[in-house]
Amino acid sequence: MNTSTKSLSSWMMLTCLFVQTGLWADSDLSFSADIRPLLSKYCISCHGPDKAKRKADLRLDVPESAFADLGGYAAIIPGKPEESEIYLRMVTKEKDDIMPPPDAKNPMSREDIEKLKQWIAEGAPFEDHWAFSAPVRKPVPKVPNQDWSKHPIDAFLFEKMAEKGLKPQVTASKETLLRRAFLSLTGLPPAPADILRFANDQSGDAYGKQVDRLLQSRQYGEHRARYWLDAARYGDTHGLHLDNERAIWPYRDWVIQALNDNKPFDTFTIEQLAGDLLPNPGIDQLVATGFNRCNVTTSEGGAIPEEFAVRYGVDRVNTLTTVWMGVTVGCAQCHDHKFDPFTQKEFYQLFAYYNNLDEKAMDGNAFIYPPTVQLTSDEDHEKLASFDQKIERIEKAIRVNLASIDYEDPGRRAKDKERKDYIWIEDELPEGAKASDADGGWQFVSGSGFPTYQGIKSHRRSAQGSEQHFFTEARSKLVVGSGDTLFTYVYLDPIKPPKSIMLQFHTNDWEHRAFWGEDVIPHGSGKGAGHQWLGDLPEPGQWVRLEVPADSVGLSAGDRLDGWAFSQFDGTVYWDHSGIHTQIPQGNEGFQSLSVWMHFIGQAKDAGLPKDLKTIAKKGTDKRSNAENQILRDYFLEHVCSETQFLFSALHDQKKKISNARSKYEQGIPISLISKERKEPRDTFVLVRGEYDKHADKVIPAVPEVLPPLPEGAPNNRLGLAQWLVDPAHPLTARVMVNRFWHQHFGRPLVMTAEDFGTQGELPSHPELLDWLAVEFIESGWDMKHIHRLIITSAAFKQSSAISPQALEIDPENRFLSHGPRYRLDAEVLRDSALFISGLLVEKMGGKGVKPYQPSGLWKAVAYPSSTTANYKRDNGDALYRRSIYTFVKRTSPPPSMSTFDAPNREACTVKRERTNTPLQALAMMNDIQYVEAARCFAERVVEQSLPETEQRLNYAMQLATGRTLAEDELKLLGNLYTEHMATFKKNQEAAKGLIQTGEAPRISDATPEELASLTMICNLILNLDEIMTLN
Repeated sequence: MNTSTKSLSSWMMLTCLFVQTGLWADSDLSFSADIRPLLSKYCISCHGPDKAKRKADLRLDVPESAFADLGGYAAIIPGKPEESEIYLRMVTKEKDDIMPPPDAKNPMSREDIEKLKQWIAEGAPFEDHWAFSAPVRKPVPKVPNQDWSKHPIDAFLFEKMAEKGLKPQVTASKETLLRRAFLSLTGLPPAPADILRFANDQSGDAYGKQVDRLLQSRQYGEHRARYWLDAARYGDTHGLHLDNERAIWPYRDWVIQALNDNKPFDTFTIEQLAGDLLPNPGIDQLVATGFNRCNVTTSEGGAIPEEFAVRYGVDRVNTLTTVWMGVTVGCAQCHDHKFDPFTQKEFYQLFAYYNNLDEKAMDGNAFIYPPTVQLTSDEDHEKLASFDQKIERIEKAIRVNLASIDYEDPGRRAKDKERKDYIWIEDELPEGAKASDADGGWQFVSGSGFPTYQGIKSHRRSAQGSEQHFFTEARSKLVVGSGDTLFTYVYLDPIKPPKSIMLQFHTNDWEHRAFWGEDVIPHGSGKGAGHQWLGDLPEPGQWVRLEVPADSVGLSAGDRLDGWAFSQFDGTVYWDHSGIHTQIPQGNEGFQSLSVWMHFIGQAKDAGLPKDLKTIAKKGTDKRSNAENQILRDYFLEHVCSETQFLFSALHDQKKKISNARSKYEQGIPISLISKERKEPRDTFVLVRGEYDKHADKVIPAVPEVLPPLPEGAPNNRLGLAQWLVDPAHPLTARVMVNRFWHQHFGRPLVMTAEDFGTQGELPSHPELLDWLAVEFIESGWDMKHIHRLIITSAAFKQSSAISPQALEIDPENRFLSHGPRYRLDAEVLRDSALFISGLLVEKMGGKGVKPYQPSGLWKAVAYPSSTTANYKRDNGDALYRRSIYTFVKRTSPPPSMSTFDAPNREACTVKRERTNTPLQALAMMNDIQYVEAARCFAERVVEQSLPETEQRLNYAMQLATGRTLAEDELKLLGNLYTEHMATFKKNQEAAKGLIQTGEAPRISDATPEELASLTMICNLILNLDEIMTLN
């Protein structure tokens, strides 16, 4: 702020204009409610916590700076607005001095200036931001209307209602109340048996007993988990690039079970953030740490691992602070927070807690990428142990057989060490070989007009220029030994001799060539193994043996040839009798000599040995111990020696069968991504402007200074961070969570900005109630079910949702809860309710994500062809009717029936869903195959009751869906509609048959097509009623 040189008298004349208005003279101003929002709106972006953006080195969010002497004047002088520079700047007409500047987006209103003036006149009292001070449980207010309720929640609410001139509504009907409790706690409507039991229970605590049953139901955890999975950004795919499937569904099941078990929220927190750092963590605690692995990941070509490692860490910090603290710190990735007391340094201190996770930034697009844990149960351990015992018995029998063999090495005799020719190509190609079809392919010839070296055929080619024939993929490969020679016999036509001939040998490539004659064949280049000249062309008109030392063309002991090429330039050439001169057994011969085999494996690059034997083989005979030689001997006799292998064949077959069965069983045991700490800490730096490769100061893990320090004795790692979040001294966690619980039941939170409890967020509508609930949550032992029970047993929750004209005028958004909640149900609840009412719902719990109905082609439109989720393969049978919590979530193409109703794509943390009402939603409810099939099966449930009258059927359908019967006018309306449908479908039987064949579920009723189709249309209408789609 620039220093003003104008006399104060000129300002005084202006201020008199505002003093006379007295707009706020008779009201008490609250800094948090009235002043901080104005400072945030007009001033703090330039005069707040962010050092980089701060102007004139002046802060107006803290009194130390706002009251400071600026050289004979101050921004704020308590009690003296006419001498306070901030006020003078607001009322001046000088363009160079006015604040906010003339080009500001938000010019100040007269009312806001007067508010600030009065606040300064009252002494400019600052208050700490309410959310950063620990909650205090104030006494429950005493209210005169004890008849309405003695519930503590209601006392706080009634006090506010009275202040606003509001009165509570009457209690909702039994049917409405039961349905509301069921949907709010389990996400499903009540069954007819539940409705009957509740209606017949005349005890004073019928509702409370029903609530307790719901809290103990397994459906409770399935419903409550979806809120947490939104926050955890849980998905079944990586989320970026290929968006392949990942192994993490056990984490989803852990959340469901933890909620059903009523795991205390502090334990629930610690196990998810740092279960791996607990002493001797169990499998469940490791699975819980999948929370940290729910972020989107990639392995895209060209992606920079360091950049994405930073992205993952930033996402985890943002998720942590949103989920537990309800604050937005994302902007502190690049600079100090503009409004809240979080510095960029503190952001990276939080980042440091996650920077020590032991994981690779590139996920390999893999289903399983470490660290992981296998969810092996006691039953699994017993089954695997049983397999292992059977395998051990077989291995014992093998050891007995080995000990009984009296082996004499034939290789110790000189004649058995001699090399010999092994013929690989004679009259036909080796078994399994794939011949080329280029250049006319292979041509075997025989008869008196064609020369043959041995056998009955040779292979012949006449060429113009450079041509060749070759094969690859022979099953019986040539094995090269040390000092071996490859050979063939060649006959050059004396009338049409070639200019050059070449042999090529294929291992993993063709870079092993030898040629004779001119250097004109364009395969390979230069000199060396890839293009070796071995001399002039042989004499035409006779068979000549060509020999190629294997090592001269880059072949080594142990190399395996699966292909051979014969090339020439011009002329006619015959080839025959090709193979290798070796002492290594070829084909089905097998080694008989231990010493020859040991020499071979000592020289070979890859002798096909198990890893532990390769190390022994490379040592050489003179450096191996007796025990190591014995290991090699046993392996040779068991697996290699053609004279002894047969003794073990049956045992090997048994072992293979059992091992395969064990492997198949083990593959069926789920695996889940988990967290793991690095042994050596990774350095963390403040990143300039948040750029991954621009390091500034080095930082260590720490929590923001505005909040309490780590609990005494807590380690400074993720475990300590988790313990800090649920320490009773932490001001945010309990408040944030009870606010979220309140939101889930009432459709509106006490703090409307559920994701932002910072200075830019809204103030709580009932601050004392929020703090009372927060302290109650902590002192209950972080008992989540206790808080849910408290909320939904309140008279406020049980009110009718009808709104009086007076309440509509005073409180149109029902912030003060003078009537019961009413809001459109979430996507999962709508689908699950339709399945439940229709009788289709399959209540199996847990397991891999399922794929119900959805339009074809959606995945393909956003997928790479090589993605494991490129094509949507719809499930069949029960999987089509599982609860929506188990629906497979592909992040780049989430389930459309849920996205239509505002379900997030789970790419980022979501603690507050949007709630819209659109024509597309109506289209889905009326036409989506899942809902049409549900309507058809709903109709069949009605038909199965064998009710004789149409009115009875319609009433039963309504009661099944809503818990109530139809009013007289409703019954007449539906009766007329049913009659119209019957007339239509009688005339159009094909349309009726088409409708009742919708979906995979089999028909179970014997109703006529027109009868079932008409009732299906009525049931479809009922499923689209407001009272089905809303919590009333």
